[in-house]
Formats: sequence, C-alpha cells, structure tokens
Amino acid sequence: MSETVTLSRMNMEYGRRLKTIGWDVGEMVVVHTLNDLVGEVTKKSLNGDGEYDYMVDYEDGACEWCECSDLREANDLDNWSLTSRGSMF
Repeated sequence: MSETVTLSRMNMEYGRRLKTIGWDVGEMVVVHTLNDLVGEVTKKSLNGDGEYDYMVDYEDGACEWCECSDLREANDLDNWSLTSRGSMF
C-alpha cells in the first residue's frame, strides 16, 4: 500500500473520530472562524448530519452555535477578557 493511500485513510479516520468525540461541555474554546474570544462550551447537540454542534457562551451574555470545525482549544495567547480568567491576563 502506498504512503499516500495510508495517510489519506489516517486523515479520514481522524476526521471521523473528531466528529464523534468533539468538545465536551465546560471546555474553553475559541471560535477561530469568527473571533478570537474565549468562550465556554455549554451545550452539545447532534444535528441531522450526524455531527455535533456546540453552544459557546461568553460572560457578557452572548452565545453562538458552532460546528466542531469552527472551534479550537483556547490558549494563553487568546483574548480571555470575557471570561472569569480575564483578570489573570
């Protein structure tokens, strides 16, 4: 089996795992396609495509539904100003 085919299969398997595992409620994430603000995943909902959508809440009262591919893990370089950790940075 060629290396390209093997890598392609590995990428597809990773994509399937990401769709089923995704994010957990309570995790701090950044909606990297929309903003650089850190929010908390507060709801997880299985949509009609068999993938999860996630409600991300910010401490100012705003919230938004996002797909898994729109989210990434928050880190110390992100804008935590709308979280309780905002005063730490």
